[in-house]
Amino acid sequence: MLQEKQKWFKDEFNIPNEKCLHGEGWIAPFCKAYKIKEYWQHGEAGSIDPSTVDSERACVQKVLAIFPLKDWWNFNETSLFAFAPPDRGLATKQMKGKKKEKFQITLGLAANTGGSEKMPLFYIGQSKKPCCFINKTPQQYGFYYCSNQKAWMTTDLFEE
Repeated sequence: MLQEKQKWFKDEFNIPNEKCLHGEGWIAPFCKAYKIKEYWQHGEAGSIDPSTVDSERACVQKVLAIFPLKDWWNFNETSLFAFAPPDRGLATKQMKGKKKEKFQITLGLAANTGGSEKMPLFYIGQSKKPCCFINKTPQQYGFYYCSNQKAWMTTDLFEE
């Protein structure tokens, strides 16, 4: 952002190249001089008792010990909030947060421990028939698509 502003000032005031500061070495001193730093917009925070994690890990290891490694599967889901505003920025003082955009895409990924088997990408959106699937089905693109109102993983979708 600062480099873009520098370029704008250079062009606006017709400053010759030899008079400009080149590189990024000027940014840190500039930010320090004007008390500009990165601020986070804090949200909810939580903590977990490490002793609980240790005891549950031991229980899971006992259950998994009876299966061969190739039969150990891991499924994770991750969400993408494509239109969410940034959660931090450069400023001279603390910024107010903005209302979060609710549009969400959830992706499910599954593979066995050795990585020899991988499930197709599991994509959960909010639209029943997205316009990007007019000519081809999601399976033709190499993933599985389903939808619900909030693009969340549900028990029914997981069992599918």
